[in-house]
Amino acid sequence: MKVILDFVVNHVGPNHPWINEDKKADWFHEKKPIINWDNQQEVENNWLFDLPDFNQDTPETRKYLLDAAKWWIQETDVDGYRLDTVKHVPKDFWRDFSSEVKSVKDDFYLLGEVWHNDLRVVAAYEETGIDSFVDFSQNEHLRTTFSKPDQSLGWLFSSLERNKAFFKRPELLGNFMDNHDMTRFTRDIIQNKQDIVTRWKLALTYLYTAPGIPIVYYGSEIALDGGEDPDNRRLMNFDADNELINYLTKIGELRQQYPALSRGELELLHEEAGMAVYKRSYLDETIIVAINNTTKSQTVILDNKDLPLNKELTGLLEGIIVSESGGKYKIEVISESSEIFIISVKSNLNISYFLAISVVLLAFIVIILFRFKRFLSSKRLTSSN
Repeated sequence: MKVILDFVVNHVGPNHPWINEDKKADWFHEKKPIINWDNQQEVENNWLFDLPDFNQDTPETRKYLLDAAKWWIQETDVDGYRLDTVKHVPKDFWRDFSSEVKSVKDDFYLLGEVWHNDLRVVAAYEETGIDSFVDFSQNEHLRTTFSKPDQSLGWLFSSLERNKAFFKRPELLGNFMDNHDMTRFTRDIIQNKQDIVTRWKLALTYLYTAPGIPIVYYGSEIALDGGEDPDNRRLMNFDADNELINYLTKIGELRQQYPALSRGELELLHEEAGMAVYKRSYLDETIIVAINNTTKSQTVILDNKDLPLNKELTGLLEGIIVSESGGKYKIEVISESSEIFIISVKSNLNISYFLAISVVLLAFIVIILFRFKRFLSSKRLTSSN
């Protein structure tokens, strides 16, 4: 297990004691609200939601923040930081920050929060040494796609392709359904009058099988509801139903067990009106994911252009078996459900033949037992005479 801490260098809380310390007056920018969000100087220097904004150009402030970041690594051996409000801090600070923390631990991982839908803006922070970013652009597509049925998954795969053009390692981007700054995904489902567990299962299946790092906000495992902040930060209910918890546990185990789900190349095999089938391949391992985001059962037929001959697909969620027949694979998925298949060597075992042989063997055993019983009976008669 890896542990990542949330690290904030942009601001402190409104009641922090430093605000009233005269010797730290130059640690903060002048109190001004952000009015023009397209003005980067305002975004970096003005106060975000009235939170006292650090001035990283002050040498003492910069040194304190860098020393604090290194101290936590040295004291706890933590594996990474989730960096809050990245776009509100100058890039030259992030260059120093990345260099300093990675001097303490080579493989230290930095996940940045750059809340912007323009990927050019987000990707520009890669040069600072931040390893990856939370994918806000895809979040919008995820919520639209899975909050109700009969929605195409096409935009999700388009955004995955688009990410390749902007990021050096798009597979490290963080995918998520919601977080502490937005309404809960569960609220979208409720507003659309849909079954909460069903919708969450489909969304989680995609998160855990598509390229990127799945990020699950606490409470998602019980489909916690919540509106605007602070309602989206409700207390956890530990007495909730376990159905979604068990499902999340299962797909988490599958992602851990099969490297293709986290490292594999993705190939879209089929997508039409909410029914999608895609392939993840890594070394000699191939996984097929089928997501039926429609209100009707769907059938997709794949041929040897997509999958090799003489193989079979074994379902890892529901145990569905799809055998190759005539060079084709017929995948059937009921409405609003999904399946994750592993490709394996086709079993040559004929079930009908096996049953027939079993019946013959059972009959043979019955006959043997019957004759043995008669033999014992005759022995008793002979002994008595």
